[in-house]
Amino acid sequence: MRRAHALRGALGSGAFGLVLIAAAACGEDRVTFTQRPQVFQTDASADAPVCGVQCSVDGRSIVNTCTNDVVETCPPELACGAARCQEPCAAAAADQSSNGCEFYFQPPFYGTTYPQSCFAAFVVNTSTQPLELSLEYEGKALDLSKAVYRTTPGSASLLPLEGPIPAGESAVLFVLDRTGQVHASDSVNETHYIACPPGVVPALVADIGGGTRISTAIHLKSNVPAGVVAVYPWGGAASFMPSATLLFPVPNWGKEHVIVNAWEGNNPAAQIVASEDDTEVTIDPTDDIQNGIGVDGVIAGTPVTYHLDKGEFLQLVQGRELTGSFVTSTKPTTVFGGHVCMDIPSTKAACDAANQQLPPFEQWGHEYVAVGYRPRTGSEGEKMYYRIVAAKDGTRLDYDPGVPPGAPVTMSAGESVLFTSGVGDAFVLRTQDADHPVYLAAYMTGGETAGGIGDPEFVNVVPAGQYLSSYSFFADPTYKETSLVIIRERTSKGEFKPVWLECAGDLTDWRPIGARGEYEFTRVDLTRDRGPGDKFGDRVCQSGLQRMRSDGPFTATIWGWDTYASYAYPGGMAARKLVTTPLVPVN
Repeated sequence: MRRAHALRGALGSGAFGLVLIAAAACGEDRVTFTQRPQVFQTDASADAPVCGVQCSVDGRSIVNTCTNDVVETCPPELACGAARCQEPCAAAAADQSSNGCEFYFQPPFYGTTYPQSCFAAFVVNTSTQPLELSLEYEGKALDLSKAVYRTTPGSASLLPLEGPIPAGESAVLFVLDRTGQVHASDSVNETHYIACPPGVVPALVADIGGGTRISTAIHLKSNVPAGVVAVYPWGGAASFMPSATLLFPVPNWGKEHVIVNAWEGNNPAAQIVASEDDTEVTIDPTDDIQNGIGVDGVIAGTPVTYHLDKGEFLQLVQGRELTGSFVTSTKPTTVFGGHVCMDIPSTKAACDAANQQLPPFEQWGHEYVAVGYRPRTGSEGEKMYYRIVAAKDGTRLDYDPGVPPGAPVTMSAGESVLFTSGVGDAFVLRTQDADHPVYLAAYMTGGETAGGIGDPEFVNVVPAGQYLSSYSFFADPTYKETSLVIIRERTSKGEFKPVWLECAGDLTDWRPIGARGEYEFTRVDLTRDRGPGDKFGDRVCQSGLQRMRSDGPFTATIWGWDTYASYAYPGGMAARKLVTTPLVPVN
């Protein structure tokens, strides 16, 4: 059965491949819920070690999973992926993570109510070789000679980058700005326009259309793996309506998806992008699809097919949500969930744009850990929203330490539920098994709920099955506050491995989550009041490039905010196939 979404509650780098010599038994079930297999598992018990080979954390060698001894060192021109030394881009694809060499993306310019601003991307070279970028639009190569800049830690000042991005370093790529033919008299909200910085020549100068339509995405390629985050706009705090999203490389796209709009009401949006010519995209909509430019709408429950070629995307912007709609395609595609400008909750100011690239259905999880950002108001009880979307009928949900107020305990296919919890009220969410996965998103509420601090934002919560052991990502230097939230998982040996952050060393002040003792979390302030963040001895955290690693699985999500502005994205995630049953049964 397919049901519409509901609101419950009062308020609203690199992965490494693992090859095991023997299979390990699953742990004992709890409350009839299947135990999630430990991705980083290296032994079944103290008496029966299970050893194999895997890539080292730095991706430079193949190591023994039990002893961590180096089995093979990869030549300088190769990298380790799926426990093999191979060409770096192939290794990244084999590793199944958010690091990669080919991406498609587009600004979340869903409507013309607000002006089109400077669109940029943070690019982190996650390899050991210099990274060269190329950018295409409508099949034409774009000039990047004055579009790539570097920053210094703790500063928003831009320095031109000539040549490739050095190994392990980062850069800001200025992708797009408008032509300048739009004048202040054309928009009542022209004060929200943020131009690219003086001296910057973005790769593309063009006016992008809003509303429902079929358009062309921007195509980014690199010679070695990168982690990429799309940022709209650059210097977004001054626009009062920014957003950001971690991008997923093309090899990790899928053929089965579920649309998740960023929020309800006032023009929710979505984009479906094709990576190959002659791609047929079929949507089974939970609500009417409205007509657009070159797009014929249909009534709810009527499957409709649209044709896309390589690099094209179908943009859907309308008054009612399509969350929970199933999407299938004949060739790999990806889906972005967005919003023209969302109020969270609907009765509180102010609205913000939203854009989040969504994992395909096969990468959804049946176990998540939810923890909020550092409280804006000083109270761990500060409310934030969560959204759960189910894909299968009969999905049963279990929470540790308890069910948050308004959270569902059963769900049907296509159902969406919103509920609230305190930012410090961490919980673990599980379904009965991997064949009943769910999607989980987290939200920051509008600035009016926090004295004008921050504003609505929408971010993927990473499934526990997609945790990695190392991350490299970029903290936006243009925001007043930056909070990094880290969650680590107990290993199969029953221990929590240290998590190292470059500006802090091994992190401390871990807090347990739930009664089962399987997860812990901590937070680090990267910036406070536009200055440096937390201090650790002679080290101090600040904006810019961040590097993290551990011998165990963990996840890190960055939240930034300013006066009526915010952004959030995961520092990275794996793209493992966690779901084996199809979204739509094959007859």
